[in-house]
Amino acid sequence: MTGKAAAQRAQAGRWLPYSQHSPPNGDDRPEIHLLGMVQLLVAGTPVDIGSRRQRLILAVLALEVNQLVATDRLVSLCWPAEPPKTARHAIHVCVSRLRSALARACADPHRVTLSGNGLAYVLHADAGLVDAHYFRHLVTEACGLPEDERKAAVLRQALRLWRGPALTGIAPECTRERLSRGLEEARLVALEDVIAAELRMGLHRQLLGELTELAEAYPLRELLTAELMLALYRSGQAAAALVQFQRVRHRLAEELGIDPGTELRQLETAILRADPLLAPIDRVAGSGWISQMRST
Repeated sequence: MTGKAAAQRAQAGRWLPYSQHSPPNGDDRPEIHLLGMVQLLVAGTPVDIGSRRQRLILAVLALEVNQLVATDRLVSLCWPAEPPKTARHAIHVCVSRLRSALARACADPHRVTLSGNGLAYVLHADAGLVDAHYFRHLVTEACGLPEDERKAAVLRQALRLWRGPALTGIAPECTRERLSRGLEEARLVALEDVIAAELRMGLHRQLLGELTELAEAYPLRELLTAELMLALYRSGQAAAALVQFQRVRHRLAEELGIDPGTELRQLETAILRADPLLAPIDRVAGSGWISQMRST
């Protein structure tokens, strides 16, 4: 692996600032960013789309691009507790301002447009202009690739689209968490999958730093712990791998009152026995523990 490729792999599990993000289009087409700060960009330059509420409405419409979104749903997302009597009018005003911002920013006004009748609104655009949809497209593409090298490359490309927590900069926070939950889960699954592929490629030493950070950040995700344990074991650190098992066992007992899953316990046993199937020379069998956990 080249130094540049190693650096890209190491960064992909972390948040990237916008200056390090390479948009998929590479021209002056508009882009809508949801995987981080909610932004509209044209030719890579952010466009002012107004208030946090307007960013929220743009985010919801972009998440459901080319589909009608009821005004009542937008109201409930903007005012989760008690919407004012003027809420529907406020939504109409925000949509009107967004429509104007899109018209001013886009050289081709037909590429991204907003339409509606007061009861519902729809954002018309190529789904590939929305980074969240492009991310899911790349993940789906990677799932169909048989070669680990290509699969890992496409998944890392997808993960580099993330620039921070999804839907940053919209209000209120409870709405952001509700809307972004699925995206955040998809990011973690993509990370687990790319690491599994790279472990099969024999990159266990290169993955140790990233896996250590991920396992610390998400201590209840047993698959990440299993991947870290396997990487440590293959790097000659069997004792450290067993320490990770004890860490997650105590955390699960304290927070959820449960034991680690069967697969993670079996991995601990395999490490204690120095099971030859864990050796990195067997790219298929040696990652069987990870594949088994993903399928359950």
